[in-house]
Amino acid sequence: MAKVVNCSKSNELKSEFKLGVIGCPIKHSVSPVIHRQFSQQFNHQIDYQKYLVEPENLTSFVSTFFTNSETQNLVKGLNVTLPHKQLVIDSLERLTEEASLCQSVNTIFVDQNGKLTGDTTDGRGLLYDLEQLDFAVSGKNILVVGAGGASQSILVALLKAGASIQLLNRTQDKAEILVERFSHLGKIATFSASAFGGSLKLDGVISSISEFNGPLMSSITSCIDSQTYFYDLNYGERAESFRQFALANQCERFADGLGMLIGQAAFSYQIWTGSLPDVNSVKL
Repeated sequence: MAKVVNCSKSNELKSEFKLGVIGCPIKHSVSPVIHRQFSQQFNHQIDYQKYLVEPENLTSFVSTFFTNSETQNLVKGLNVTLPHKQLVIDSLERLTEEASLCQSVNTIFVDQNGKLTGDTTDGRGLLYDLEQLDFAVSGKNILVVGAGGASQSILVALLKAGASIQLLNRTQDKAEILVERFSHLGKIATFSASAFGGSLKLDGVISSISEFNGPLMSSITSCIDSQTYFYDLNYGERAESFRQFALANQCERFADGLGMLIGQAAFSYQIWTGSLPDVNSVKL
């Protein structure tokens, strides 16, 4: 049974949109706060909740959410967070091209043909935030740390934007699988400090792992300098160890993933409502 975590005050006006985010755990999510602020920009009336959904209940929850007759007149949509971004694919009728390439979904909507569709806006959110930070990825050597679901959701966007990717993961085999899967999209290889004749210099390092791994990161120290940009998909305290590693290696250019979180949310909101919010006005 899914548990509803009600994080918003009741709204006397009738909602136009029935929205939410599903995950396990989910209590930490700030998505309702973000989307409520988006809705105020357009005077939309939304009901956005966070739902604690166990993996074994995922398919039934998604089906019930979108077929509930009590909300049949509302536009419906779901955001998807860990651990469901890959698991939810089996509950959908169609994937967008990007979601199919990534094999990752963070946004569910009903398309114009009535099909339950999965998309991913994570990569778009990351690129938007990096642009805001004045870090264009085209032509840059970028190390992506991790080869899990979070990594898959951004690799397609980075490669399509023209980045050259080095992929570093605790288990080499998993990294090699992703390299093979995405090699047709651009330059991607497993990390090697001796690449380019031993002169590999990284323009950016993006961490997609949930917890900092010191021994893994120690292998890149010869490839970074004070101009290397460090970016953690985590935000707040969960990004602190990665930031400290950057500072210890004289790298002061660092950002956490809060901007990406808001950016991907904005693109999800656009899918559901047709309106792209101003992310710069969001206050958390």
